[in-house]
Amino acid sequence: MNQRGHDPDTKPDLRDVIRPQKFRPPTGAPQLPRIKLPWARGFISIIMMVAAWGAWYVITARSVNIVTEPIEAIVTVDELFAPSIGDHWVLRAGARRVIVEAPGYQTFRGNLIITDEPLQNHTIALAPLPGHLRIDVTPVATAKVTIDHIIEAIAPTTIKNIEAGAREISITAERYIPFTTVVEIEGRGIEQQISVRLKPAWADLTVQSQPSGAAVTVDGERLGTTPLESELLQGERVIRLALDGFKPWQRMLRVVAGTPVDLPPVLLAKADAYVNVVTSPTGASITVDSEFKGQSPIKFAITADIEHKISAHKEGYATAAQPITVGPDITENITLQLRAELAAVQIITTPDDAELIVDGKPRGSANQIIKLATHTHTIEIRRAGYVTYSATITPRKGIRKRIKIRLKTPAEAAKDATAHSPGTTRKTTITAFAGQQLKLFHGGTITMGSSRRDPGRRANEVLRKAQLVRPFYFGLTEVSNGEFRSFLANHHVAPVNGIDIDGDTHPVVSVSWESAALYCNWLSRKDSLGVFYQIKNGKVLGINPAALGYRLPTEAEWSWVARSAPKTEKPFDFPWAGKFPPRGRSGNYADQSANRFLGQVITDYTDGFPVTAPVGSFPASLRGIHDLGGNVSEWINDYYAATPNQEEDVVHDPLGPRHGETRVIRGSNWADATETDLRLAYRDFGNDPRDDVGFRIARYAQ
Repeated sequence: MNQRGHDPDTKPDLRDVIRPQKFRPPTGAPQLPRIKLPWARGFISIIMMVAAWGAWYVITARSVNIVTEPIEAIVTVDELFAPSIGDHWVLRAGARRVIVEAPGYQTFRGNLIITDEPLQNHTIALAPLPGHLRIDVTPVATAKVTIDHIIEAIAPTTIKNIEAGAREISITAERYIPFTTVVEIEGRGIEQQISVRLKPAWADLTVQSQPSGAAVTVDGERLGTTPLESELLQGERVIRLALDGFKPWQRMLRVVAGTPVDLPPVLLAKADAYVNVVTSPTGASITVDSEFKGQSPIKFAITADIEHKISAHKEGYATAAQPITVGPDITENITLQLRAELAAVQIITTPDDAELIVDGKPRGSANQIIKLATHTHTIEIRRAGYVTYSATITPRKGIRKRIKIRLKTPAEAAKDATAHSPGTTRKTTITAFAGQQLKLFHGGTITMGSSRRDPGRRANEVLRKAQLVRPFYFGLTEVSNGEFRSFLANHHVAPVNGIDIDGDTHPVVSVSWESAALYCNWLSRKDSLGVFYQIKNGKVLGINPAALGYRLPTEAEWSWVARSAPKTEKPFDFPWAGKFPPRGRSGNYADQSANRFLGQVITDYTDGFPVTAPVGSFPASLRGIHDLGGNVSEWINDYYAATPNQEEDVVHDPLGPRHGETRVIRGSNWADATETDLRLAYRDFGNDPRDDVGFRIARYAQ
């Protein structure tokens, strides 16, 4: 039995378990019936889906920090769902449309690329809007303005819409110095302002003349008449004064703005007179007061109202001269009649039955007194069984020239040619009695002169070709004072501008051409050589081209040695390599050390010698010769002719014109500074001693 008193093996009676009860109504509040909502389950599903999508978005999105410049800019992400907290956005990877806006800046609209990085930083800098610039200019009414050489305007003005940043502002106005500055344009629509006061670009000019009333022009523009006060723009200006009856006056002025130009009174010189000279016969050399003008017929200017001496010189004719005085701006025509001039030459020849040839024409016996025109002639004396004698002579009026000649047999000539002496030894270099060294050259072809297109060319530099056939020796250096004093012991040179140039090693100067020729003959005798110059009473009357004695270089030899080198075709322009001016220490020219007494020197060039330098102080040329440019200019054997006549295309071993009044001078010197003077083609002439002219020696080798 269990606790209830029932036998567990006996089934209970249901009537004992369930008994009917009497109904009792509830005593509490009434309960409403349960309402069933058909969409509730859908709503809950949606919420759960949204929550799930949000969770998915958060899991797959990236944290993006968007930094803007300026920081106050407003950022909008143009997406359906783009949550943000401050500057941080939660965005999924990919291109996201972003809009950034700020007052004064250009709006940014574009895609922001979101990567897979969980944390990202992106910076968006807005470009400022263009700015505006107000420009005011004084003291001019208007001025031209350019910005970065692109934008142009006329000030005063306000220039709109200038991109922000540093901008170069240039302001120009006629007669004022250009103004340039850099302005930092702020942009963002802000208007800035600058005020500029331009500085005058001119200087005050004061000019007077004697006499007054001269027309004044500057760069071709007429300003008025003297006396004049005006203004000149800065820079190099050419001012010119002109008055009828007077020579124009012209100068180059370097005008500096604000610095007055007060010229001293200009003394106008009277206008030139003009002379038209005709001679009979034509082709005479015309000089005015001993200054060469050219060959007749010729027209040239002379100083007005002053007496001048017009002279005509022609080979074989007596000089004709006429004084003349001509007024300003007047042309005078004169005709000069030239009279043929003869002089006697006595020729004495051994053997006495030899034949005389003068200028290629037989003239009979070689023992006679013959009258020849007073110009240079070539004479030959011939006889069978003897070596022909050849020489040039120049008869002189009033002087009977006497020539004694002994013809040599071939054996005698061969013996003389092989005799042992410095003059006949065919060595590469030889040493003369006075100590000079000479170098052997076998010559070649040289184009003398210069092209009309060459800078600095002068009219007397006519192009002509010469071929050197005979081998010759050429002095390595110029003859020194010590070497010359072996010949003339009392020769001394005065100081130049207080500087001593009389030292034994300095080049000899202040010697005439004839003194140089006399020295050559003296030196030839010392070395047992036949003399080259035929001299009587200290005057050179002719030359003996066949002689092997010392002489001055011919112009062709000097040009070939100075202007040519092995394996070069075009003649050298200068004694140094390259163009003008010289560089380094290439020679003794007018350098800065001579600035105190020379009117013109070479800028930024210093050679260390204000006047002459000891011979051989500077590097030798490519042919081993010193001072062909610089130190002293050099006497040349040839007569001078402004336009040397040359009938043949190429002349062989030329000795120069047959006659003349002056001798050629070649090479620059210590006082030369211009491109014209320093060129190797430059030609000068003279006869008389100068403190910047010396010489060197040469001779034929056979």
